[in-house]
Amino acid sequence: MGPTVRSTPANLAYRLLALCARAECDTAQYHAIAQAAADVTRWATIPAQAETHGIAPLVYRHAVAAGVSLALPVKRELQGLSVRHRLANQVRTRVLQDILTRCRAASIRVIVLKGAALSHLIYPEPGLRAMRDLDLLVAKSDLFPAQRLLGEMGFCAPLVPAGQNPEHRHLSAATKSVEGFIVGVEVHQNLFEPGASSILMGIDELTSVPLTFALEPNGMTAETLGYEDTMWYLCQHLIESTNVFSSVGLIWVADAVSFAERFADKIDWLRVHRQYPLVRSTLSLLHFLTPLSDSLLARAGIELGRAPRGMWDDFRKSPRTSPEAQIDQGYVRTLRDALFPSEWWMRLYYGVGSAPRLTARHRAQHLAYLLRRLGHVMRRRSRSRDSSISDQTLETL
Repeated sequence: MGPTVRSTPANLAYRLLALCARAECDTAQYHAIAQAAADVTRWATIPAQAETHGIAPLVYRHAVAAGVSLALPVKRELQGLSVRHRLANQVRTRVLQDILTRCRAASIRVIVLKGAALSHLIYPEPGLRAMRDLDLLVAKSDLFPAQRLLGEMGFCAPLVPAGQNPEHRHLSAATKSVEGFIVGVEVHQNLFEPGASSILMGIDELTSVPLTFALEPNGMTAETLGYEDTMWYLCQHLIESTNVFSSVGLIWVADAVSFAERFADKIDWLRVHRQYPLVRSTLSLLHFLTPLSDSLLARAGIELGRAPRGMWDDFRKSPRTSPEAQIDQGYVRTLRDALFPSEWWMRLYYGVGSAPRLTARHRAQHLAYLLRRLGHVMRRRSRSRDSSISDQTLETL
């Protein structure tokens, strides 16, 4: 039995979306989806929310497979989004094949990251994994040659725009209109920003053998991160994409859970726990959003505690709402919510997991985080010679 969900329209809708945040479901999971769908009262909002979290194709596929009766307007909207993502991904795959062909001719090694690889590795159909950009990791010495190559291919491919740190993890996105879709390509030299508390950074620091996968339909092969590096990257990316005023995208949940399920027997879990302890703590929390299989729990040695408080408010209640919503509720409440986020958010962001206790040390860690962010804001505002509080100040927290 899953954790109790407070009976508000927003929480019940989020519960349904979270259960659909996975590449594949078994019979028990489809039963849970059908039950959650029966409780939803605001179906008109579901397609837009699913699209916001990058899982509209998954929601449609799993709802239909679970026998959920969809109202015609909702069904048409989810169908339309699914078809659009399928066509867009077909275009992006062809563009990726062209880029890899040119890079290989130029002796530039490319590691394909995130959706461009996962859509072919762990999803039953590539179109089920919504994407915005193609993310490519290259050696630092190949960063600018790769970007220039994109320019030669007709992309608008800026090198280092004014004001951008040349040590940023990736260059500004190169963009090109292809068959009516805007295709963006981000060329990375690092997986994360310099100075982040990350272990894995550039292509030369990979610790596991890269995986080879086939790009449909012509079967061209490409490389992505190895099993253990991918598992760590997905969990770390999920967390580092989250700050006090933004929410965890359910597509990142789907990626992490689905990769763990798909390759549970291939991943060296002992090594993962030793080298990347964040993985186990993250999966133990994601279990309460979209339950992990018994076989994965056993293979990975994941220890489960109780469902954290506040997890179902994650996309509705402070501090997980937009900066504009924070302003509407007043600065005093905004400060309070930033200082005292939900137990769910604290456990996820600081790698506590579901079983260990939150301690005063974790609260102190959060206070230090806020002070660092405040210092960053103050330095930015000092440079702009403007001491007034603005929307942008809140957005940077």
